[in-house]
Amino acid sequence: MIGGLILVGHALKRWYSAGGFWGCDSVSTPRSEGEVLSSSNLKPFSFMELMNATRNFRPDSLLGEGGFGYVFKGWIDELTRLATKPGSGMAIAVKKLKPEGFQGHKEWLTEVTYLSQLHHPNLVKLIGYCSEGHNRLLVYEYMPKGSLENHLFRKGPQPLPWATRLKVAIGAARGLAFLHDAKDQIIYRDFKASNILLDAVSMRI
Repeated sequence: MIGGLILVGHALKRWYSAGGFWGCDSVSTPRSEGEVLSSSNLKPFSFMELMNATRNFRPDSLLGEGGFGYVFKGWIDELTRLATKPGSGMAIAVKKLKPEGFQGHKEWLTEVTYLSQLHHPNLVKLIGYCSEGHNRLLVYEYMPKGSLENHLFRKGPQPLPWATRLKVAIGAARGLAFLHDAKDQIIYRDFKASNILLDAVSMRI
């Protein structure tokens, strides 16, 4: 059964090629990268580890492209978080920030700050990050069924049953309620079908 999850990245800006927008008026942007990373509970990856996980960012691993970077599919061991061969371990989505531009780095830092604090069954999970030299990357859980938009508006093998659509809508509503009721309330600015991702059992934003 297909469900889904709300995609709340890329740090108040853009994720994948379409993008998800959200904002938080009550929390200021972090003062420094070191301050954020030292207090984060995310997994720090080396650039080499993510190169191995994505097979050197091969074109056939590319999932999408946004204004600030590229998203690649990769594989890591679920326990050790080390790179493993494709088809084994846990699939991940690795966002590789384009090296040029201060704004992109600012968005990356903001996303690490906020998403490391957000945990809910209907939000896509940020697993880790890479901050090495000029390289800035984010590591997300991979959603194998793609976006709700693909299932509703593009040709596929089978349309979503209405019962499943209802479950997806309920899951999305729960994710939004969590964001709105958080201590530092977050306004999701681009809630649409392309930002609702589906896996085999749940719905996330």
